[in-house]
Amino acid sequence: MSAAPGLRRWPLHPKPRAYETLEQYVRRLAEGYDIHYDSFCLHALGIPRHDRQARWFREPAPDVLQRLSDGTGVPVAHLEQMTLAHVWVRLLDELRQFAATPEGEAELERLIGQRLSQNS
Repeated sequence: MSAAPGLRRWPLHPKPRAYETLEQYVRRLAEGYDIHYDSFCLHALGIPRHDRQARWFREPAPDVLQRLSDGTGVPVAHLEQMTLAHVWVRLLDELRQFAATPEGEAELERLIGQRLSQNS
């Protein structure tokens, strides 16, 4: 997906990592540009320095997601799935699925046994 007409993709635009939250991703982008996180949020995404809630990306505004998408090429739909709540749901779902397998059950029993022996 290319940036909207008149907008250019940022020179550095790594792909998000598995289970990376939006905040972690934006922090990694800021580090890549060697710029303070608050400054990156202000200049690249239009988030005012005083808006700490917005920089946590718990419920990112559509215009912020669009700017991030335009700069990185990551679709807005993917970015929407990178909030902390979405990442946790995905992790817990995968953990439940693993725990339901014979391998997962065995690993869970092993971990519980280790924990119980440490507490004895």
